Amino acid sequence: MSKIKFSKPTSWLLITALAVFSLAVVACADTSTGEQVGSDDDSPAIRAPAGEIGSVGSGASQSFPAGNKEIVASGYDSAPIPIGVPSGYGIASTYNSQIGATNSGIWVTGQGTIEIPANIAQVSIGVESRETTVSAARQNAANAMDNVLNAIKENGVDEDDIVTTNFNIFPQTIWVEVSDALGRHSEPRITGYTVSNTVQVTVRDIDNLSPVVDTAATAGGDLIRINSIQFTADDTSAYGEQIRLIAAADALAKADVYARAMGVTLGQLVYLTEISSSVPMATSYPQAEMASRDGGFKSTPISSGDVNLSVIVQAVFAIGG
Repeated sequence: MSKIKFSKPTSWLLITALAVFSLAVVACADTSTGEQVGSDDDSPAIRAPAGEIGSVGSGASQSFPAGNKEIVASGYDSAPIPIGVPSGYGIASTYNSQIGATNSGIWVTGQGTIEIPANIAQVSIGVESRETTVSAARQNAANAMDNVLNAIKENGVDEDDIVTTNFNIFPQTIWVEVSDALGRHSEPRITGYTVSNTVQVTVRDIDNLSPVVDTAATAGGDLIRINSIQFTADDTSAYGEQIRLIAAADALAKADVYARAMGVTLGQLVYLTEISSSVPMATSYPQAEMASRDGGFKSTPISSGDVNLSVIVQAVFAIGG
C-alpha cells in the first residue's frame, strides 16, 4: 500500500478542522438534551404584556385597560370574563361592584302642580317709525313713546315697573341692478330707516290691565306695537312647600306601586333631587286695534286665567327584600 505524505502545514490544518467538528457535535448534543428535559415539564404560562396587568391576588381588585373601557379584576372566582380581556390570561374579571350598587333600587320621578290665580301682567309695548332719514324716524319714535309712557303712568303704573327691553335703528334697503367697471351686478340701496323702541310694563293690578292697553294704543297711534301680554304671580314662594310635598308624595306612591308589582319590599329613600321648578307665563295676546273709525274705543277684553306652578323631583328607594 502506498503511503500518502502530508506536509507539516497541511497536518496542522486537518487537526484544527477535526477539533472544530468535535466541538460542534458536543454543542448539538447538549441542545437536544435540554429540549428533551424541558419537554417533561409543564408548558410555561403565557405572560401578559408588560404594564398591562398589575399583581392580581385572590380577593384583591386591580383595574387595567381593555379597549376604551376599564375592567376591574376581582380574584379568580367564577365571575364571567368581560369582553376585551384575552382568555389566555386566565383571569376571571367582573365590573366594579359600585356600578351595580349605583344603579340598584327603584328610581321614580314625582311631580307636583297647583294652579293659582294670576295677579300680575307683563305687557310688551313698543313703537316703530319708518322715515327716509334716521333723525326723522328717531324723532317720531321718541314722540310716540313719550305719549305712550305718559298714558301708562296716568293709569297708575309705577315708573319702576317700566323697563326698556329693546331699541333698534336699522336701514331699509332695496336691491338695484347697476352697470360699472366691474360689469352689471346688483347692489343694495338704502331707501329709509326704521327706529323701534320697546318697553316691558308690569301691571300689578289685573283689573287695570285693559285701560293700560287701550290708552297706550291711543297714545301711540299708528306707530304703536303691543307685542305680547303674559301673566304670572307676584309671590310664589308661599306655595313652594305645598308643591314640593305633592311632588314627594307622588314619587313615593309610584315607588310603592312598583315594589308591590315586583313582589319586593320598598326600602328607605337613598337619593332625592329636584329636577325643575317653574312658573310658566300664560298665553300672549295680539296687538290691540281700533273698534271704529270715529275714534271711539271698545274696552279690550282680557282674561288673565290661572298660572300653573310645578316641581319635578327624582327619587331612588332601596329594595328591602
